[in-house]
Amino acid sequence: MKTPCPHPTKSRYATLEAANKAAHRVTHQAGLPLRPYECPCSWWHLTKTPAPAALPTASDATLADIQRLASLPDIDFRNIVAADARGEGKPGDRGALRAKQNLTRWKRCLGQLHKDLNDQFQENRGNPSLLAEDWRKRATGYRETLALRLSESRRLKAEVHAEMVRNQEYKKHDAEVAAAAGATVQELRAHAGEVAKERLINAHQPEFRRYLIDAYAELGISLPARIRRRIAESATEVLTEGQAS
Repeated sequence: MKTPCPHPTKSRYATLEAANKAAHRVTHQAGLPLRPYECPCSWWHLTKTPAPAALPTASDATLADIQRLASLPDIDFRNIVAADARGEGKPGDRGALRAKQNLTRWKRCLGQLHKDLNDQFQENRGNPSLLAEDWRKRATGYRETLALRLSESRRLKAEVHAEMVRNQEYKKHDAEVAAAAGATVQELRAHAGEVAKERLINAHQPEFRRYLIDAYAELGISLPARIRRRIAESATEVLTEGQAS
């Protein structure tokens, strides 16, 4: 279920690209610098406020961070999710939440936090005290942030799913090509590597020969006869080409 827009009168844009174009147009025409931002309602709006600090990404986490987070008990995982929503926590922990191994659990935990907060709003709805009013004001901003993180988790999940679909298509295509060639995908990949290596050597023959001679000399062993013949043939080919030119 989508979160209601906290700013329903603002212009809205379905994609970041569309919002960027609108911001550029307004800045150019009216001289008013605007930037896009993602609303909890999942649409994009424009604002003149400075951009917040960049969100963490999965690249901010090490494999150890990701695996440690995946093994945490629910209560500890929930604390990290709540801290991330407040813009707090270690970069490694925040990045690990966004790793594909933890995306499903992160999204589920965000949903639970959002529901719990909504339940608290319902319980305090009729409370007229100043303390309750102050809590509602602070909690409203936190609820919007949770909705943003939920939107982010859904977007990242969709990106992972799209990547999985593409990989499956690549695998299917490669399998069909290999079957037509009477080989396995692994054999074709190994062959491609050998072809590339041979082309690289042929493109840099003089340099390759020099490195090869130096390597044998460093080890104190003689060049095999076939390599000596190949070096001699290559030198003759170079000399013949030079005379012809």
